[in-house]
Amino acid sequence: MKIKTKNTIQFGYLLACFTMFLSCQKDILDQLPKETLTDELVWTDSQGAIQFVNAIYGNMPSGFDRNYGGWAKGLYLLDGASDDGDVGMPWTHSTQLQSGEFLPSNVPWGETWADYYNLIRKTNIAIENLESLSDESLKQRLMGEAHFLRGFMYHELLRLYGIKSNGDEPTGVPLLKNSLTLEDDFQIPRSSYDEVVDFIVSDLEMAAAMLPSKGNIEEGRATIGAAYALLGRVLLYAERFEDAASAAEEVMNNEYSLFGDYRTLFLTKNNEEIIYAKKFQAPDKFHFGLNNGFDVINTPRSFRGASDAGWGGTMPTQNFVDSYEMIDGQDQGVSPLYDEAKPYENLDPRFDATVVHNGSAFRGRVMEFYPGGTDVTNQPEDTQTGYQLRKFHEEQYPIYTKSSDQDWIFIRYAEVLLNYAEAKNEASGPDPSVYDAINLIRQRAGIPNLIAGLGQSEMRDKIRNERRIELAFEEHRFFDIRRWGIAENLLNGPLIGVKIEKVGDGFEYTRYEFETRSFPSKLYVLPIPQNEIDKNPAAKQILGW
Repeated sequence: MKIKTKNTIQFGYLLACFTMFLSCQKDILDQLPKETLTDELVWTDSQGAIQFVNAIYGNMPSGFDRNYGGWAKGLYLLDGASDDGDVGMPWTHSTQLQSGEFLPSNVPWGETWADYYNLIRKTNIAIENLESLSDESLKQRLMGEAHFLRGFMYHELLRLYGIKSNGDEPTGVPLLKNSLTLEDDFQIPRSSYDEVVDFIVSDLEMAAAMLPSKGNIEEGRATIGAAYALLGRVLLYAERFEDAASAAEEVMNNEYSLFGDYRTLFLTKNNEEIIYAKKFQAPDKFHFGLNNGFDVINTPRSFRGASDAGWGGTMPTQNFVDSYEMIDGQDQGVSPLYDEAKPYENLDPRFDATVVHNGSAFRGRVMEFYPGGTDVTNQPEDTQTGYQLRKFHEEQYPIYTKSSDQDWIFIRYAEVLLNYAEAKNEASGPDPSVYDAINLIRQRAGIPNLIAGLGQSEMRDKIRNERRIELAFEEHRFFDIRRWGIAENLLNGPLIGVKIEKVGDGFEYTRYEFETRSFPSKLYVLPIPQNEIDKNPAAKQILGW
């Protein structure tokens, strides 16, 4: 059945983009008066075309501002539903995402389906209309940005709602390759996984041919490096390992390098490691609410501001803490440096840069996660794991005094190195280039290089653990354990936390099972929200949803 729409639908979406104040940086956001907007002006005037594409950038969901039920943003990180994290806000839908106990009528983060497709529709409109620009250089750049953004959003949809299959069965997502017209059929089935990947690859290859390099465009916009870096990730997920390694190599040894300090990497805007990030800059654009955002959401209840306390947020598990090596490069269970009475000493320095533990200095004082300690408030938001998250925090600002505006880093150079190492190892085994990529990251962290002579399987384990540590809580673990097919092994059973008791001048640390989770196999994907299925019944559910 064909559904008829009004002639004004496409331009209505176009004008809607301009009704929102969207910002990446002030110098690229000068806006035309709304009363001057016409279809012709938008696509023949350079500023109008730039603003249209800006609107797409500004509305892209990120870990800091993903739409939560239409009333909030970024309430917890996806890794809070992995083996690495828990969520200290029991009133959120994190519990359902951790267990799979929900229906398509109430999908955790299900808003992402419509949010991404609305933005894809706008990229299609841009691609179809940018030919009207007379400025050839700007036309090419904006066209490249639109192809990059469309490829990026299809990648996000595919890793949330699709799954790689061995055949041609439709386990991808519906492909909207152009803006819909009056004569189009609005019933669009899922494409196969490989069809979606091929479409993304095509978009990113076109983008790479059109985009400028880093330094020749405003920060926050897509570059040739971003296109190749995302291409490498897409191909890695699709297990096209040789091509993934080649795409990553296009980024390596060029304009990007590892930032010197892991802790401040995430607080230093526009640094040399960042390949693509969503830009925030208060007071024009921030995560969620005035004087709110990531810092408030992820601070313990024991810290209070002028209006309220911290919300608890996403919390590391003991399972995650156990994955850190000691500074001698050995596992905690075998290193002579490990002391069970002082379990946080001599760990990989990235541990303290990522995790707040008992005895940590955090937000101006020493943390006390034991009964009777300052940070045990006996409220539901107290940490059940014995840890809080430090990564991304601007600790120098008391909560509720600053609107959080840290940039969300979608892609950085360390991920490219990890993607290359994984792809190259899977394609041909652990050659010297695989060691070089991983050892660059370990050297920045201040821990020894990998030992020589590893086999492919041993190197796979090392790469996966390095990825877990380096990219912690950047929303990679949630997807990694799914694409590796190991989520069922990790998330069907208890997760581990630590109980702390003060004994004299020291502490006793006891592991305990703080929560039992279940991971039904259908949870490898999210179901399409039921209200979207009602609009497009041709897009069938998969994996038993």
